[in-house]
Amino acid sequence: MKKMFSLLLILMLYTASALADPLALQEDYSCSISVPCDENDPSAGNFVYSYRYPHVDGEAEDSAAINAFFETEAEMEDFRIEMYYGDNSSTELSYTVTCNNDDFFSVLVKKEKKSEDKTTLKWKAYVFSRKNPDPSSSYTLPKLLNILDADENEEWIQEHQNEKANEVVRGLVWDLIEENEAGIEYFPDFREEDLMTELNPEEDYYLDENGEPVFYINPGSAAPVEFGLLTFPITLEEIDDEL
Repeated sequence: MKKMFSLLLILMLYTASALADPLALQEDYSCSISVPCDENDPSAGNFVYSYRYPHVDGEAEDSAAINAFFETEAEMEDFRIEMYYGDNSSTELSYTVTCNNDDFFSVLVKKEKKSEDKTTLKWKAYVFSRKNPDPSSSYTLPKLLNILDADENEEWIQEHQNEKANEVVRGLVWDLIEENEAGIEYFPDFREEDLMTELNPEEDYYLDENGEPVFYINPGSAAPVEFGLLTFPITLEEIDDEL
């Protein structure tokens, strides 16, 4: 009996350990193109486009939704390549995995486009729940905060909880902007109401390595571009205290 109990305990510990493993990454969904705009005229410039999206281990039980999501994103990039093919421009899309644990997989994507007269830099984050996988969208803030069920379909409930969470987070972000410990030179005319346009907390966040949300505002929206991506780490406990 003792031997059987010990064996069961070992199996339970092994199973728990296996479930806690982060998702392994396989070869990216990617594409890279570099062609002259005019083969007979080098001065016409080049069309350069590359992208990389994560591809997680397909053997993992909860990987299908994540892979399906990024497969769709890759297909959209292929469409953009066809649309802009031949332009004298350079576009590079890359990513960083910010959280990869038993509960969540979070990615921060950077897209930089350079043309003849300007450079644009945009960031976009994606958060996925490994316990509530959804191939059509990333995990929104109200679901992360457990104030909205993962399978809730009523639009009015979604909108109410989204706005509730958004209002709280914008208030906390504005507090951090006013404290400005990082010494960011915010635009003089940037006001709290501008957060309604520049920050959508429902989606504009990623998770750090501890699974805590980090909200962000894209470069050039609230401060000069040289200050880069503006990030505002706020813990789940801090948000919960204000809800």
